[in-house]
Amino acid sequence: MPAIERPRLLELPDRFETEAFVMRTYRAGDGTAFLAAVDEDRADLGQWVGWVGNYATVEDAEAYVRNMAGRWVTREGLIMGIFSKDEKMLYGGTGFHGFDWKVPSLEIGWFLRKSARGQGIGAAAVALCCKLAFEHIGANRVWGTVDVLNDRSWRLFERIGFTREAHLRGECRDHHGVIRDTFVYAMLAREWPLIRTAFA
Repeated sequence: MPAIERPRLLELPDRFETEAFVMRTYRAGDGTAFLAAVDEDRADLGQWVGWVGNYATVEDAEAYVRNMAGRWVTREGLIMGIFSKDEKMLYGGTGFHGFDWKVPSLEIGWFLRKSARGQGIGAAAVALCCKLAFEHIGANRVWGTVDVLNDRSWRLFERIGFTREAHLRGECRDHHGVIRDTFVYAMLAREWPLIRTAFA
């Protein structure tokens, strides 16, 4: 895979649609839906991500979605919302927030509101991110990290076909200040053709 010298010039789709959801870039006005997704169960979501407290008001959430929309344009972040078919409810978000354009390698992350879990939405959305990475961006590697205790997330990685590459023991403190173990998962471009048929 060649390095990507000018990522801002990449022509990328900003919307995917499945039978169950729409995944698209954020836009002005999505803040209300984002806040509702966070508000559904802050304690549950806050167990795994440290940013929940940053969004206490609609204004906080609206600033976030507009920031993500801008970062999409500059390719400094490639984050999309996962919406219901009518686009009124936000199920969660996913995308890429870390880049090494020389490889190219992309770091993936996601969150799902509690009521959207267990329906295959997360796995399908992450698979669409892999499609974006390997078929549109030309990435060589997609990778992510997950708390060892977050079994829903690491099982999602494995369901899609990512390989667990490492178990980093006592690797960092989580946002609660507790020392945690971390799993590292990755998928390579050469592996994607064998996996994509399951999510076609």
